[in-house]
Amino acid sequence: MRGRERLSELDYLRLVERLAHEVTHEAAVQGWLAFGDEGEQAQIPLHRAINDLATNLRMVHYEGDGCLEHPHADDPA
Repeated sequence: MRGRERLSELDYLRLVERLAHEVTHEAAVQGWLAFGDEGEQAQIPLHRAINDLATNLRMVHYEGDGCLEHPHADDPA
């Protein structure tokens, strides 16, 4: 990133999330991505870390994060 303009905090977070999605997508393409308890059982530490990242991207949501298809914990079922 040397020579680039400094990103705002929000733009930086968006960039990190986009890159995280790219990493987890590549793990899925390679055929070893797993979520939750299954992901925690991976033998390779890098796989466990990426599985944890993917689980958080898929399962943890915040108000205003743009994930409309995922209900928030405080929403009525």
